[in-house]
Amino acid sequence: MKINYVLFLILFSAYSFAAENPTIKMATDQWPPYYGENMQNQGPISEISRQVLNKLGYQLNISFTPWKRALEHTRKGKYHAVLGAYTNKERSLYFWNSDPILSSFVVLFGHIDNKKSVPDLDALNNQRVCIINGYYYSDEFTNNNFISKVKSNSLRHCFERLIAQRVDYVVADKLVGQALINEQFPAYKNQITTLPLVIAQGTIHILWSKQIPENLKLNVLFNNELQRLKESGEIDLIWQKYGF
Repeated sequence: MKINYVLFLILFSAYSFAAENPTIKMATDQWPPYYGENMQNQGPISEISRQVLNKLGYQLNISFTPWKRALEHTRKGKYHAVLGAYTNKERSLYFWNSDPILSSFVVLFGHIDNKKSVPDLDALNNQRVCIINGYYYSDEFTNNNFISKVKSNSLRHCFERLIAQRVDYVVADKLVGQALINEQFPAYKNQITTLPLVIAQGTIHILWSKQIPENLKLNVLFNNELQRLKESGEIDLIWQKYGF
């Protein structure tokens, strides 16, 4: 009887939490080591966002979907926000962005047989560079029409093309690219080089859809709580747990 009563309290508490704490729905792509569906707690950015929202009285549900779809569906208000994204002028038309969660360095990955020097973006003219459909890298890179940009739906596909030398370079966040190589292409890691040129240095944010008016206030609350957790050291502890 006592066990049944304890089970009742546990189930009732879980139900009460779900009933009293509304759910925020976010969409994003797979982007280890920052976030991913099969990562511990879905990765550090997911855990940070969930902790901030829990403190504010919300639950967080994250849908992992191709990046372009995540942006488009959130822009239309099907999700509250995009988890973990760069900002730019076009996106600011449709989204309110949170304060930065972390910094990101976008670099080039090349094949070891490619001996071409790449001191700047102009050196990429007429070169085949694999990019992810819907991703933003930098205005300078995007507006350079002399670079032959080869679109793909996944970073994995880009690296498959690089290994086969069907493209000359892959552009990606440095840590994301290195993590994917180590996890999915360990036998080829000695064939792939990381170039020193930094294509862009940006910051990663939560993008709140302007189609949901209450997101404006929620973004302010999110930023205030995020700052409080940073000052308390709780955010640093999460990053350290994931090896950052």
